[in-house]
Amino acid sequence: MKGLIVQGLVLSIFATLILAFGIPDVVSAEDDTVPVAARYDIAISEIMYATNADKLPQWIELHNRSGKKVSLEGWEVTIKNHPADTSVLATTLTFTLDAKVLDRNQVLLLVTEQGPNSGVGAAKGDLRSDRIVILKDLIGGTPGYRLLSQTAFKVTLMSAAATKTGHRTPSDIAGNLGEVPEWKLPLIEGNQRSSIIREYDGSNATGEPYDGTAADGWALTSKKGSRYVVQHPTYYGHRSDHGTPGYRARVPLPVELSKFRPERQKSSGEVVIKWITESEMNNAGFNIKRSTTRDGQFKVINPAIIPGAGTTGERRVYTYTDKTAKPNVVYYYQIECVSLDGTRQTLRMNRLKGFLVPLKAGAP
Repeated sequence: MKGLIVQGLVLSIFATLILAFGIPDVVSAEDDTVPVAARYDIAISEIMYATNADKLPQWIELHNRSGKKVSLEGWEVTIKNHPADTSVLATTLTFTLDAKVLDRNQVLLLVTEQGPNSGVGAAKGDLRSDRIVILKDLIGGTPGYRLLSQTAFKVTLMSAAATKTGHRTPSDIAGNLGEVPEWKLPLIEGNQRSSIIREYDGSNATGEPYDGTAADGWALTSKKGSRYVVQHPTYYGHRSDHGTPGYRARVPLPVELSKFRPERQKSSGEVVIKWITESEMNNAGFNIKRSTTRDGQFKVINPAIIPGAGTTGERRVYTYTDKTAKPNVVYYYQIECVSLDGTRQTLRMNRLKGFLVPLKAGAP
């Protein structure tokens, strides 16, 4: 009898301790639970819809802007393409994401199929296998299939429903399909690929994203400038891609350009191009590109790369003479920096495409 009383006292004391202090293992397990992302936690941040003759992979990047770790379990993506475009997998397609977990400011890449990429290991930058979804495994499709129309598309991102029968509401919408007035998806001339990157109302892409259904809500990454170049350049599709898949935060510029100006020499008719850099990072050198139209195809005119300064914080002055420029012709110029790893980036500033006043007939 005394034993039962003692046992009862021990159990009572143990129960009191549990109520007072809890059990650490149980609390820890509850703390590890990752909440499902709320409606406005996720934004469509970058889209690669451009393909070339090789039909390289297309991709959509989703950005966790919530400021906390979240799960995308139950989130839904609907894609609608231009009804006259028969090159795409489907005019309308809907699929549901699984329990992918994103930390704050991280992104998830939805890729049509596997292809050349900058590496998916944890030590190879920001493009990691646990943040990539190969859609071919989820929705099917033949090799080289197209998910997005290059004419017009609309991507609708839906947050997870609170219940199985709950109503879903759009969380973000991107694209030009059905917009009034309709705007044209920007593309680079020739076979070059460039994604479009979302504009944000904030210095570090943490503010409110611009309207994803408006033309000014996006910019071609190739023309956005080096402020989006990453410390460990990433690509998915081909090494020459213009894009920043798997990366959102901005980093120091590889080349900070303070001047770029082409000038016609009256004595010779040659064009002397002068540019000044305030700093350079891992910069192998420069290429000068030229076109006769503002939106035309720019071709490299220098026979060999113009050597850069590598990494420096000092101001550098460069010049290059275009001896092939013809008189009485208006030219537009671009300058491209080439990193030591071979990454190319077109630099942008107010006078990036130098307007050249043509010489008058008979002028020296």
